[in-house]
Amino acid sequence: LSPEQLPVAEQLLRGGMPSVRAAVAEQNKNAAAQDRPSIDPGTIDRIAEDLLPKTTLAMWKDRAAGALGAGKELRLRDLRAVVTSAKTATLDDEARTQLKELQTALTTRLEILRTQWTEKLDGAMKSHNVAEALRLVARPPDMSTRVSSETATALVAAVSAALTAEQDVAIWTELVNLTVETSIRRNVKPLGIPSDDAAKALAIKSAGAIPEFAKLLGMRVPPPPPPTRTPRRPATRRA
Repeated sequence: LSPEQLPVAEQLLRGGMPSVRAAVAEQNKNAAAQDRPSIDPGTIDRIAEDLLPKTTLAMWKDRAAGALGAGKELRLRDLRAVVTSAKTATLDDEARTQLKELQTALTTRLEILRTQWTEKLDGAMKSHNVAEALRLVARPPDMSTRVSSETATALVAAVSAALTAEQDVAIWTELVNLTVETSIRRNVKPLGIPSDDAAKALAIKSAGAIPEFAKLLGMRVPPPPPPTRTPRRPATRRA
């Protein structure tokens, strides 16, 4: 980069175009106080816009190199984030090679996790551990992992059969709370509600997720609850 480009690139790496504009404004403020010539913001903006693709690529390649160097020590979500963020940069040949390696690593790790998850789910179903099966279904390895139709049908039947009026209230409550967190919740058809005020209150609360409760209670089926969103952590800068 040329000497006039270097400070602009440094600001872009610190915080993108807002950082560049803030630095220009601050420099012009100091220049006015010291009766010195100011910088033309438009000129700096054009330089920054020209450099932005290069700095974006440089930042991504730096993250990619770090991810590749970390190997299996890197958390899955961080690996996925690096792969996904490649869409924000115009990749060169070196970056495309890095991305291919990262995608291969991500696919390999996901396949291992999916296999382990499926084995645990099959084990829970075979041992009739309905609660554990529900926990697993509620937390797949990634959003694209789906329960097989056979397993889903069997689990729906098992949960429905377990949710009876005669069931222990603690077990009944646990199963309901676990069911509402899963993708099969609207297919579950409980057979009854224990004679317990807390259980009845939970059934009313859960009727939007498990419509059969509304029928058992003789009430209108409420709309399904909105999807829960995991709050995003604020992005952090790394040296």
